[in-house]
Amino acid sequence: MAHGDPSNPKKNPHPVKRYEVIATADAPGPWDSVSGTVFFDIVNVDCVPQGSFTGGRNIPNASHEFEMARTGEKTWKGHFHRDLLLDEDYFGKGVCHWDATGMGPVFVAHGATFSPTRGLKQAMQAGSYTEYFKKSAYKDHSFTGMGALEFLPDSPEVARHPEDFFPITVTIKEIGP
Repeated sequence: MAHGDPSNPKKNPHPVKRYEVIATADAPGPWDSVSGTVFFDIVNVDCVPQGSFTGGRNIPNASHEFEMARTGEKTWKGHFHRDLLLDEDYFGKGVCHWDATGMGPVFVAHGATFSPTRGLKQAMQAGSYTEYFKKSAYKDHSFTGMGALEFLPDSPEVARHPEDFFPITVTIKEIGP
């Protein structure tokens, strides 16, 4: 028997898979706000019906913002629960299992966002990662409402002109219940 709404999943009343995110941003000025976002997907797609015409599946997903508290001049710390969402049978095809599949801090300055987001599996394997953002995007007020482009450390542009960029380094680890 199907129940629940996959576009508005219920929260797990007893989440235990807790992850800590530490972000260090060496920006050319202060931030208006800093938070974090975790992205969830249903990971067992067989619980979602196939479309009769295309045979594709419209896999539900969700996101959740989490608090990032300042812990130093350039450092913020936050946490999220990987098992935040309650698994349910939404379509009468078995219980759908949610899992966190991506995450990242969200830094905002002058209305522009600087968000070094990664897949959770990739971030956990690395333990820590750094992405670069243009200093000009931080200072340019025309980026309001937009996300600044991120550059990887091995980007040719970063290698050629490192003085034009600032890093945001993210560390993630499972800290348990």
